[in-house]
Order: sequence, then C-alpha cells, then structure tokens
Amino acid sequence: MANGFKGEISLKYEGEDYTMVLDFNALCDFEGETGKNALTALDGMESGNVSASDLRALMWAGLRQNHPDMTLALAGSILSENADAIQRASEAANKPAGKRKAPAKKAPK
Repeated sequence: MANGFKGEISLKYEGEDYTMVLDFNALCDFEGETGKNALTALDGMESGNVSASDLRALMWAGLRQNHPDMTLALAGSILSENADAIQRASEAANKPAGKRKAPAKKAPK
C-alpha cells in the first residue's frame, strides 16, 4: 500500500498492486541507468521534450524502490496501463511534507 506521506502512489497492473515513488534514490537510479540528469528529464515531460526510453527508465526507477526485482520491460508495460503514473508520482514527491497525506492509523485491537 502506498504511503502518501512519503510521496508514494499506488498502481495496478494485471491484477497486481505496485507502489511507485520518485524519491532521491529513484532519481539516482534513473541517472545510473541512463547517464542523464533526472531533473532535466522530469522538466522535459512538461515541455514534451522527453524520450519514451527516458519515461520507461523513470518508471522503472520509481517502481524499483519498492519492487527491487523490477525490470525495464515490466516497468514499460505498467506505464502503458498507467499513463499518468510518472506525473502523479512527480506531483506526490513535490508536495510539501505538510500537505502530504499521512497513512491511515489502524484501529487498536
């Protein structure tokens, strides 16, 4: 389950639940995979100046934080079914901590 307080989002693909976050580690993983600046790639999304392979790599980097066995191919398939995922994850990560949703507290047993 995604923790909105951490900037995580929930995704579904083929009946499975996935959690994505574009945190600092994800950005570094993207840069390590592509050799490109992650912040430049995210900025390029707004101007329409980002490649499909960069989008897939951003998706992979964001998913692998909670799913370490994530592959680029699977990340691409999940992105195909969740076209707004990177934008949603970017927005969640950029919300000030005070405006993020804290996880719901479980009722005492």
